[in-house]
Amino acid sequence: MLASIERGSGPPVVLLHGQPGSGSSWEPVTRRLEREFRVLAPDRIGYGASVGEARGLADNAELVAALIRARDAAPATVVAHSWAGGVAVLLADRHPGMVRSLVLVGAACTPNSLNALDRWLNLPLVGEALTVAGLLGIGEVLPRIRRFVRYAPPRYRDQLAALLPDQGVLGGEPGALGRHKRTFMIEQQAIVDELPRVTAALGGLELPVAVVHGEWDVVVPPRAAVSLARSIPGADLTLLPRAGHFVVRDDPDALVEVIGSTARR
Repeated sequence: MLASIERGSGPPVVLLHGQPGSGSSWEPVTRRLEREFRVLAPDRIGYGASVGEARGLADNAELVAALIRARDAAPATVVAHSWAGGVAVLLADRHPGMVRSLVLVGAACTPNSLNALDRWLNLPLVGEALTVAGLLGIGEVLPRIRRFVRYAPPRYRDQLAALLPDQGVLGGEPGALGRHKRTFMIEQQAIVDELPRVTAALGGLELPVAVVHGEWDVVVPPRAAVSLARSIPGADLTLLPRAGHFVVRDDPDALVEVIGSTARR
């Protein structure tokens, strides 16, 4: 069973974190949602307090289904960030009775979500070196650089702040070595291998879906959000100005508004 934060009461909302991260990565959103909703924010296996070997998209969809079933939280509004977008789509496709609605945030669900770097990360030796460098950058180097953004010219300050991660983005997750490196590499291979299954499922979704994306996102480009929304019948698209890939941090109020309105549909 996935370790999970649970707070609040009301209609259930399940928050699925990105890669890397943990349930704590959602804190700015959780503390707003808990006023009206029962919020579950699990740690994916390989992160946080969930033990075991990391899994792919389809396996994670089954683990989330088991969590929703065990917590008597169906049907839930499922909110997924980045890598977890594919998990949410497969969950809704395989277990439609468990999902009331979907909110896909900076989600990687279509072919144009990935770039050459995503494929280089799966190469022998090169991929391992890039993974370590990337995790060190996300977890250690870039958050420190972000502290100096206030000294940048005013015209660039906000965009730089949106581009760079801070410690809260990872929900307190440490380091680039050991378990986190292994988890990241397994998940990176999984998204390349399983993305066609996710894309194929989009057109068959029959539930309210909102796609939310930061206009300054350089991890998953905004054009991917446009194609994602077009692939899902009746999906709503919200592009947030002055937000990057970490929408939870950059504009939690706008994201909570979309989650609330989608959950009430």
